[in-house]
Amino acid sequence: MEKYLSLIILAFMICFVSNAQYRNVKLPEAPKQTGYKNYNFENAGFWYALEAESGSSVMEQKKNMQYANLTFTGGYRLNEYLRFGAGLGIRYYINNAEVRNTDNDFVFPIFANLRGNFISAYDRDGVPFWSINAGTITKEGLFASPSVGYSFGGLRNNFQIAISYTVSQFKNYNEENTTYSYLGLKIGYEF
Repeated sequence: MEKYLSLIILAFMICFVSNAQYRNVKLPEAPKQTGYKNYNFENAGFWYALEAESGSSVMEQKKNMQYANLTFTGGYRLNEYLRFGAGLGIRYYINNAEVRNTDNDFVFPIFANLRGNFISAYDRDGVPFWSINAGTITKEGLFASPSVGYSFGGLRNNFQIAISYTVSQFKNYNEENTTYSYLGLKIGYEF
């Protein structure tokens, strides 16, 4: 009797499991958001970057001074290899009393920016990138600042770290135009 009871239970279990394979399972539907666009994977479009930089002048025969810089840049992304834009920032000079012809430690850079990736970021979490800032610093003169670094995080939202070399003009204490070179470390976020 136990054999028959066990066989009946086993037969019911097999029928139940085999029937479960043919159930009509309702899958979730795709969202019905019309006009929705995921910009994280778009090649073209607007982009913005916020960067903090710190460094020191690298002059052999002159007094050196340090700086801290915070910039905001916005522009248009043609593709992942080329982006252009404009930016502004605030720069604070440290130990500038013996170098510059002003007691004001704060200046404001206004610049054009050109940047891009060296290689594609589609299949990578991080890629090397390049950037060039060129413009003017209020109450000083012209400057240019190329940078190379590493960008990690994705196609559109990236943390960045870079080394920059800046050439800048200003008036020294003798009222002469002079050119200073700076080496800096830059960290930022691009979105």
